[in-house]
Amino acid sequence: MAKKTVITIGRHYGSGGKEIGKKLADKLGVTFYDEELVTMAAEKSNIDKGVLSNVDEKATGSLLYSLVMSGGLRGLTTPMYYEMPLNDKLFIAQSDVIKKIAKDGSCVIVGRCADYVLEGEDCDTFNVFLYADTEFKVERIQRLYNLDRKSALDRINKTEKQRRAYYNYYSHKEWGNMNGYDLCLNTATIGIDHAVEIIKSCIEELER
Repeated sequence: MAKKTVITIGRHYGSGGKEIGKKLADKLGVTFYDEELVTMAAEKSNIDKGVLSNVDEKATGSLLYSLVMSGGLRGLTTPMYYEMPLNDKLFIAQSDVIKKIAKDGSCVIVGRCADYVLEGEDCDTFNVFLYADTEFKVERIQRLYNLDRKSALDRINKTEKQRRAYYNYYSHKEWGNMNGYDLCLNTATIGIDHAVEIIKSCIEELER
C-alpha cells in the first residue's frame, strides 16, 4: 500500500470479523491488530494483561470517564485516571495505542471503537462494519468453539450486547448504524473470502 490508510472493522459476533481482518491485512501487506491491542495497552498502562482482558470491549458507565472526556483531559497522565475503573483505563490506554500505530503506517484494526478514536487524527481511515444473520453466526460459533446451539446463541447475544454498550458509551455513536461506516457487508450473503476481496478492492481504488 503506497498511501497510508487505517482500516477499522466493527462487527457482529460470529460474522467473521477477526478472520476477515487478518486475511485482509495479509493480502495488503500491513499489520493486523485485535487482541494485540490489549497486550500493548497493558504494557503502556503497567496493568496486568490478564486483568485487562476481562474488561476488553466492555463499558462501565463510569462518571469519572465522562467527566474526563467532556473536559478534554485525555490520556494516561490525567490525574483522575488513577481513580477510574479498569474498563475506562483500558479504553484510554488502547486509544493512545491506536493513535500511535495509526501514525506509524497502514494497518487493520478490529473493534475497540477505532473508527471513533481516529476521528480528527492525521491519517486516512476506511471504516467497515460486518454483520450476518443469526443462523450464520450460530453455525460459525458452534463450529469454532464446539458449542451446542443454545450455548452459541447465548454467547452471541451476550457478546453483542456488550459490544453495543461499549461502542455506544465510549464513542457516543450507534453501533452498527450504517451511516457511521464507509462500507457495510453481510458476510452471510457474500462469504468470508469475498468480503476480504471487496474491502481490498475498495482500498486499492481509493489509493489510485
